[in-house]
Amino acid sequence: MARFLFIDEKIINLMQVNEKPCGGSAVQTYGWILGLIAEGQEVLVMTRTDDKTVLKEECRNIKIVPMYDFNKGIRWFRWLYYRLPHMYKNIKNSKPDYLYSGIAGWTTLLLALTCRILHVKYIQRISSDAHLDKRFRDTNSTIHHFLLYWGLKLSHHILCQNNYQLLKIKKKFPNKSAIKILNPYYLKIQDLHTNEHTGGYIAWLGLYRYAKNLKLLYQIAAILKHEQFLIAGKAGSNSDEETTVYLEKLKQLPNVQFSGYLERTQVSPFLAKAKFLLNTSRFEGFSNTFLEAWAVGTPVLSTVNVNPDSIISNHNLGIVYNEVFDLCKQHATLLQQKYQLMSENARQYVAHYHGYRIVTQQLLSYLSKTDKPITSSTYLNTPVQIKIVK
Repeated sequence: MARFLFIDEKIINLMQVNEKPCGGSAVQTYGWILGLIAEGQEVLVMTRTDDKTVLKEECRNIKIVPMYDFNKGIRWFRWLYYRLPHMYKNIKNSKPDYLYSGIAGWTTLLLALTCRILHVKYIQRISSDAHLDKRFRDTNSTIHHFLLYWGLKLSHHILCQNNYQLLKIKKKFPNKSAIKILNPYYLKIQDLHTNEHTGGYIAWLGLYRYAKNLKLLYQIAAILKHEQFLIAGKAGSNSDEETTVYLEKLKQLPNVQFSGYLERTQVSPFLAKAKFLLNTSRFEGFSNTFLEAWAVGTPVLSTVNVNPDSIISNHNLGIVYNEVFDLCKQHATLLQQKYQLMSENARQYVAHYHGYRIVTQQLLSYLSKTDKPITSSTYLNTPVQIKIVK
């Protein structure tokens, strides 16, 4: 048995009874946490919390390690004299075998250095393709890029969501322990809903921010006037002018409705009643909303920019479009028989490739073979269906 410490300030939003908005990275982390617990591993979570926080039943046995006070200290200096020492002390006292972070950034270097000093294996998950190419350099400072590069270089393991990320990592760090392993998906049996797609709407789900491309969403909804669009989400922490403008334009369309932020228990029925889940993102690593849709048999409409490892086209899980008019053409010519096949493929794909315990077993097997901290013969003998570039 190994001890895993997860660090994620937003994961508490999923762990508590009264859920709050969070990104896909936290959803993914939640799957790893519950998968490791189910496989008999010890899990601790460093996150923000307070005395009013009430955890869900499945999370009540998880030890919470307090994160630093986000309001304490002088800006720009507090990382050096308060936050970093606070994290160092809590990581040291937790004595984990592994520290996991789901989002790479400039803090990756701080965490990687801390783990090197404390002899803890640091696992960094790559959440977005854009962290590994010029898109990150174009939107972040040279110092930020420098810190991310050295943070990844000092990480013990890097988990990638698709082949693009894996090839980029192996090109930058040829000797790095890096693997492509699919996202774990956690879903209670009672959360599954009967397929109700006939006559449904086109769903859109996410935080309102630039990367999600509300401009493209508006263009599609404006052309497909005969379709009803139901948008679920909430404004992201960093609002931008384009998103604000097109959010207001979407509110003026007669075929668009907003359902507000959905808690985890509301996502499945929301998607189960939809014809399609529409993705308009400029880039993604591997959107968890895809898994949530496919689990209830809802195909996905996605751009060529967001089709990780071509799984949508290869497994016939929806429609991949180049631009607005291409989507309209494919949508108009889609036969009901082909749609039904997409729906059936979607359920089978999630169950076969993304079950949270299946994927967690693959991760444990990989770690056992590289680090040998987990002695269970179960994992040592488990076939690993993950892509490793040598």
